[in-house]
Order: sequence, then structure tokens, then C-alpha cells
Amino acid sequence: MFEYSLGKTKSQLVLKHAKVMNVFSNEWIEQDIAIQYGTIVGVGAYEGETEIDLTGKYVVPGFIDAHMHIESTLVAPEELSKVLLTQGTTTILSDPHELVNVKGAEALDYVLQAGRNTTLDIYTMLPSSVPCFDKDTNGAGEFTAAQMSAYIDDPNVIGLGEVMRVKDVVLEEEKMVEKLDLFKDKPIDGHAPNVSGKELEAYRFADILTDHESSTYEEALDKLRCGFYVLIREGSQAKNLEPIVNGFLAHGIPFTRTAFCTDDRHLDDILNEGHISHCIQKAIALGVDEFTAYKMATLHPATIYGLRRKGAVAAGYQADLVVLNDPKTVAIDCVYKNGHKATLKHLKAIEPSEDLLHTVVIPEVLKEDIQIKRRDKNHVIEVESDSLLTKHVEEEVPGYVYFEPEAPYNKAVVVERHGKNGNIATAILKGFNLTQGAIGSTIAHDSHNMILVGDNDDDILLAAKTLEHFQGGYVLVQNHEVKHIIPCPIAGLISTQKAQIVSGLLKELKEDAHKMGVPASLDPFQALSFLALPVIPEIRLLDGGLYDVVQEQFIKP
Repeated sequence: MFEYSLGKTKSQLVLKHAKVMNVFSNEWIEQDIAIQYGTIVGVGAYEGETEIDLTGKYVVPGFIDAHMHIESTLVAPEELSKVLLTQGTTTILSDPHELVNVKGAEALDYVLQAGRNTTLDIYTMLPSSVPCFDKDTNGAGEFTAAQMSAYIDDPNVIGLGEVMRVKDVVLEEEKMVEKLDLFKDKPIDGHAPNVSGKELEAYRFADILTDHESSTYEEALDKLRCGFYVLIREGSQAKNLEPIVNGFLAHGIPFTRTAFCTDDRHLDDILNEGHISHCIQKAIALGVDEFTAYKMATLHPATIYGLRRKGAVAAGYQADLVVLNDPKTVAIDCVYKNGHKATLKHLKAIEPSEDLLHTVVIPEVLKEDIQIKRRDKNHVIEVESDSLLTKHVEEEVPGYVYFEPEAPYNKAVVVERHGKNGNIATAILKGFNLTQGAIGSTIAHDSHNMILVGDNDDDILLAAKTLEHFQGGYVLVQNHEVKHIIPCPIAGLISTQKAQIVSGLLKELKEDAHKMGVPASLDPFQALSFLALPVIPEIRLLDGGLYDVVQEQFIKP
């Protein structure tokens, strides 16, 4: 290959006269990029067998999402690959804990196989916290260190996924220690919302490298000071980029140990606003200099996760390149993946097993099962705008003997859907403001039981039956009729439809949910899906009942 670097032999492809971003020197330099066998062999003055003139264009490294869940896009890896490549994302760090919570190793095998079937590079962080909470009911039970060991040598498995069980870490719980030891020489992702002080110090001492759960500048700075890499999240519901970036800029904090991630971002948002490209554009608009913003999307995540051949336009690096018309607005002209212009060429999707397509097993749900006794003051879940956090409040609510939904209050219902115990739990929800119907989903982090919210029992029950019939997905019921359904039969999490179809359905569904009263500051289905996650404060609804995350106990009715 040296003959290509030395220019003695023409390379297969040379991109000519581009303004190339050098992420090491923070310079734009007009140069040629010589590519051979998918690798950059030289940057300078080169001749190629094929030459493409990029005069007036800008070239930056392919973008990397430092932490995301494929399942949150609702499409299979093959479909996601085509979408992300058009947005300039060429590599993702994926944590498939949603799938593994539902169906264990069988689901993990599916997503790894599908990931190898994509043009997009998908690196997997093995789920560390399945289940994330012992008193919640998932489908797979526990995913142990012994099970993980079978995957440790897979070239696409590069680390341990977000460690949500903070207490198990700091108390040196044996099963968690086994997992941490198994990955002691690999990157380990964190998940520590609102953890601080000595507990955060102990958590970092366990060699946990990153955290993506900071929702404020102060929390991000606290974690940075402890030695974490701060992954700045901009998802569909959790929009943390602006407060963190503004805080860093205002106080002169360097971005050298930060990277962008999306965590949970819906497909329609990706297609309409962008993916990591959206993070770069937003950061630049807030005042981050363009070299820093692009490095947060390229060199920084590559460095964090040991991806030695990614994150720069330089000799020896993978030829994953984004050609731009305007770097300040991240206006993408085209994308090169492994030295080839990325296309939407169809990839035949891996077929999931029949077991993976039939995971929604619920009891018959009756009106009497979902009644909430009204008290002088009832415990209420209050949602927060642009956040995954909730507030635990006690308030007088509408009704006489039983709670009767009335704005701003809705009824929330969780139904165990893995065929294990048939639990049904209810709660009062404030701030969702849904009227004249109900919405429901089998995507409810992290155990992924069925979750429903509505203003009347008939529509809530219809939503539940519809989700059972279609074996999972999203549903919207209005005035006793099913108006929208997005079937997601792969583990009740992923659609088998094309990305454009899913995106269109999502757009219509969310628009109608907002017309029915859900505030614009809430992504209806992202907000819904996190109401059952017991590792984010303050209060959640599990299949076993209402749970106080702060006090670490179920709330008595």
C-alpha cells in the first residue's frame, strides 16, 4: 500500500481539490484524498484511476453516534443503515438492551446478524443491566456475565453497555462485579442520572468511562470533574444539548472530553431534522467553533471507544467521508462509506425467528382492573418538558369514588405483556393532557411491558386489544376508533416496514396526539415509553405498581 501513499501508483479513487478538515490541527486545507481498498492512503496532491472534482466542497470525517438504541428508531438495522448514511452518520455505538430485555440471547443474535448485513458500521455494547430493576418484569429474565462471555470475542462487540444499576456497582454486588471484570479492558458506558458526591466517585472508580444522562450543565460538569467522558444527548424527548453546551461556553469549559449521542431518537426526527448532523449544526449555532463541533461527532467518539481507524481524514483512516456544501449548516452534498459513494441500494433484511415475532401475551383487561380509588390527595406522576425526568406530587384529583380523568390529568396503565404474571397497574399522570382518546405502546423502557395513557377507559382498553392483535407497536385511539397503528412485531419493538413508511406513520400519529392535547414540548410516544423506567427519578409506573425512585420503594395505594 505504500506505493499508493508515495504516489508511485495511482489509487483507485482520488477526491480532488476539496477543502479538507484536519481535526488534528484545526485547519481547512485544499487537498486531494487518495483512497485504496476503502482506506485513505494519503492526503495531499495525488492522481487516481478515477478522479472526482470537489472544488468548492468541504470534506469531514463520517459522523459517529456515541450511544444509541436501534430499537428506538422503530426500524430494523438494514433500514436504519440507509437512513443514517444519508444524514452523514457512518458509525454507531449501539446498546441493544431493549431487545435483550424482551427475548435475551435470541434477540441479541438477531440484531448482531442484522448489523453485519448493513453498510453502516454498527458496534455493539453488550447490555449490562438486564433487567435494570429486580422488581420489574421483563421477558428474558437476567442476562448474565456467563451469557455475555460467549460474545466477548465478536469483532463487533466492543464494550459493556450503559450500567444502569448504580447501587450494584457501588455496593460491589457479585453479579455486577463479574460483568465489570469481564469488560475490564474494554470501554464501559455509564448511566447515572442525578448521581453525585461520593456515590459518583465510587461509580467512576469502577472504571465506568462515560455518562449520557446529564440534563443540566451543572450535572455534566460534575461528571466531567470526576473523569467521565460526557456524552451530550439530543434525542426525541431528552434534549440536553442546549443547556449543557450553553453552560460550557459561558464558563469556558473545554469540550475535549465530550461527544454527541442521540440515545433515543425517532425516525421521523432523523429524517426531518438530522441525526448527529443535527447535533453539530445546533452546537455551531449556539457558538461552538466548527472544528470543536465536528470533532465531538468524529475524533472524540472514535478516541473514547478505541476506533483507531475512524474519526479523521488522514492516511491510514477508514474512507468514511461526508462531503459538505456548507460546514456551518452541515449541508450534506454526499457521503462516502469505505471509499464508495453511499447509496440506498436495497439490502435484504435478516428474517427474525417466529418466536421473536410473537412476544405480546397479555391477560384480558377489564374496566374493573384499571380503576383508581380517589383519596383526599393522590400520588401523581408529573411529566417534565424536553426531559426524561418526572416529578412526584400529591394532589387532589377529579372524581368521586374513583379518579375520573380530566385535563390536566390522564390515566396511565401498564400491562405485563410477556405472559409471566398478568400484572396490571394504574397511575394518575399530569401534564400529558391527552383528550378524547388514548395512546399505547409495547415500547416501555426497559422491560417493555404494554403502557397506555388516555382520558377514558373504553379507549384505553381498545388500545390494549389492538396492540395485542398486531403483536406490538404504537397505537392511537380517538373517540372509540383506532385511528393510527404502527405494527412493531419484532419483539414488540421494531417494524418490518420500510423506513419511509414508518416515518410517515410516525409523523401522522404524533401530529394527531398533539392535536388531542399533548403539549408540543413532549414527544408523545418517547415520553410515554419512559414512564416505566425505574432508574430515572422521581416516580414511575411498573407492572407491580407505582414506584418511588428516590425512596426506592413501591407506593402503597
